[in-house]
Amino acid sequence: MRLLHGQRDHGPELEWVGSDGDRVRHALGEGPLSWAVEAGHDVALEVTRVLPAHGEGAHFYTLRRATTSSVLRTLLLVSGSEPTIDLVGNTITEVARDFARRSITYDDLLHGIRIGYARMAALILDAADELVEPDDRQEVKRISLVLFQQIDQFMGMASAQYMQERDDKVTAESAARVDLISEVCSGTDRIDEKLGHRLGYRIDAPAHLAVIAWVENPTEWGSHSLRLVIEDYFAEIGATGDTLIVPTGAYAAWGWKALPSKTTNAATPKIAAGHYIAVGRVSEGREGFRVSHRQARAVEELLRNGPAPKQVITTHADVDLAILLMSDIDRARAFAQLHLGELAAEDQRTSVLRDTLRSYLKHQRSVIQVAKEQHISRNTVTYRVQQAFRLANVEPEGSVIRLEAALVIADWLADQ
Repeated sequence: MRLLHGQRDHGPELEWVGSDGDRVRHALGEGPLSWAVEAGHDVALEVTRVLPAHGEGAHFYTLRRATTSSVLRTLLLVSGSEPTIDLVGNTITEVARDFARRSITYDDLLHGIRIGYARMAALILDAADELVEPDDRQEVKRISLVLFQQIDQFMGMASAQYMQERDDKVTAESAARVDLISEVCSGTDRIDEKLGHRLGYRIDAPAHLAVIAWVENPTEWGSHSLRLVIEDYFAEIGATGDTLIVPTGAYAAWGWKALPSKTTNAATPKIAAGHYIAVGRVSEGREGFRVSHRQARAVEELLRNGPAPKQVITTHADVDLAILLMSDIDRARAFAQLHLGELAAEDQRTSVLRDTLRSYLKHQRSVIQVAKEQHISRNTVTYRVQQAFRLANVEPEGSVIRLEAALVIADWLADQ
């Protein structure tokens, strides 16, 4: 490597090579340093030829510094001057992060690394082939092996920097979006089309459907993409149109679908295990963006503050009464105790009586329907209902409005 030398004079170029250049100058001399500067330029040209976006405009000079740094470090490695040196220095780290900031794709990052590394390896091996004696071919083989062993680590370290910057970028953008949406949805100001431009979403759609997805136990269920959970839900109900998905943390996300009408399929979608979805109502116009989201938030708050959800997908239509009744938990508890009396007891037997009475009232006092639903005999239904009315001190033929409300509250207060 000490026999390497450049083909032209270098002035300012040798001033920006930094500590990598200083170390090569000290260990190998001026010749290898000038050769590395030219090789780094050649590598940058090859990468830009295949992938122009990597080195467009002023970005070429940043790319060239990075490729030159890699060549310098590779010379230190293959010469044995610094046998443990990493080929990824600060300049490569900065380029990888810059690619993420410029929205260059991950695949293009890897493609560029492969092109650049292959070109660098070819230049070094060609130079070694010219410089070594014919009876010392093992040296070329050794250099080739060293270069081959480094490629995975090189790509891994550059990829890690890219992914970190991309995650930081996504987090910052998501935080800004969450702040913007929170301000809009908590306020009363008229929603204008500028919001749609800022969010990249069709705010002028005839209707909107908002959802909130989350995972309760990420360590148990893993990190299945919440974006996919939301997209799968929309697909299952036949919702078409623009989609907006905004992460609100590692394990929660808000979603909207811009709909051509208020109609969706009455399907029962399946979603990934361990995940939950709160769904607002389809709401019309720009204001529907805000209304549906508020409803989804209300459902989410109810579910998170109550017992473990009985179903993975809960719509506002399922629990709108519970949302109203549970807005003040202390008052709700007192109301339930007042109107359930002894039927508010927390033992298993009383819980079964409440459940049967709730089903009985839901089915318009149909003993047959309750028996089918709970897989018990009609006599058992009749007995349980009579016992429940007695414990609640309510006449079976009288008004049951307050009793029904109290049963809803009791259901949501369970296990609290």
